[in-house]
Amino acid sequence: MNSRLDKKKYQYIITWERLGNSLTKMLLILSLLTIAVQSVIAIDIDILPQNITMELEGKSVVENYHYESKGQIKITADSKADIAFLRVFINGEMKEGGDNAYIELNVRNNDIIEIDGIDSEKYININIENTSENIIFPKKGMRYRIEGNIVVLGRVKLK
Repeated sequence: MNSRLDKKKYQYIITWERLGNSLTKMLLILSLLTIAVQSVIAIDIDILPQNITMELEGKSVVENYHYESKGQIKITADSKADIAFLRVFINGEMKEGGDNAYIELNVRNNDIIEIDGIDSEKYININIENTSENIIFPKKGMRYRIEGNIVVLGRVKLK
């Protein structure tokens, strides 16, 4: 009687081991298949199967995956001579100002704009003269006063 129970116990263990081995093989194959598909997708996005949106919109949807919006800000001072004293920094990098009566900045979302007026001996009023339509902040018409210091205009917000 003891040997019959041992046989059933042995068959039970063998059945679960076979099931475990087959599940392990299946998971390994699925993992390799997932890695292969992900690498193909990472190589080229154009070979993705088209869904309904891509069929309706066409190629423009694929191009928008890599689109980053930009905007322009035009900064002026009360007098043209004051612009020469200002240095503008976008994300800590100095932007070349030129000899114009204004400063034009090409910005992206979340850029930080700082204006350095340390070289000036008097206070300078600067104005946000104009912004592109997609800029939420800083707004057109905002005024800042620089008194020999660095003024942070803030973080650019785009629509």
